Amino acid sequence: MIVAAGMGERMNSVVPKQYLPVSGKPVLAHTIDVFEKSPLIDEIVMVINAHHESVFREQIQGRYRYTKVKQVIFGGQTRQDSVYEGLRLLRDRPEDYVLIHDGVRPLIDEQVLRRCVKKLVEQGAVCCAVPSSDTLKVMDDGMTIHSTLDRSQVWRAQTPQSFRISVIWEAYQRARAEGFQGTDDSCLVERMGLPVFIVLGSEDNFKITTPQDFLRAEERLRWKTS
Repeated sequence: MIVAAGMGERMNSVVPKQYLPVSGKPVLAHTIDVFEKSPLIDEIVMVINAHHESVFREQIQGRYRYTKVKQVIFGGQTRQDSVYEGLRLLRDRPEDYVLIHDGVRPLIDEQVLRRCVKKLVEQGAVCCAVPSSDTLKVMDDGMTIHSTLDRSQVWRAQTPQSFRISVIWEAYQRARAEGFQGTDDSCLVERMGLPVFIVLGSEDNFKITTPQDFLRAEERLRWKTS
């Protein structure tokens, strides 16, 4: 499931960031390419914003004609709402697996996917992440440091976050019933008391959020194709 329903307000652009070009093609097309080409992926569910349907049909579907994109649905108000809509399509396949990925992480690669799928089949719930290279501080009033986290125990979560469908569907149903809004998919599984296993991601697998991220993505894509 590739989630691409965001509005991209922080980019200060009329065109949503997932449709902006980087190295000659839309960010979202770069992202889909990796899953389309991977032998590990059987099908792709796209979750997009209803306001962007014509852009998606013209710039992505019409231009690239991906064969693994089997469903295109509209997301909700938040990312969590959008993933919920995608999971509704998959809930009748509880023993299958789903990898949930941000559409604006175009530099995901096959090696990361392989690590995710291997651990997913073994454990049923995994989160792609990288260890923190920075020391992280906790603030209590927005002004002063309350404590310092042990860097050896801190990882920065990425996507894909991957689950047996029965597990993540139950987690989303519970969160919805209880009015809980999480910051990612794995925290919804964590709050059920189930273990989520970390697999090593990649520093290249960053989320495009700011104009500076576009420059970084352009550089990395140029380097990978040179």
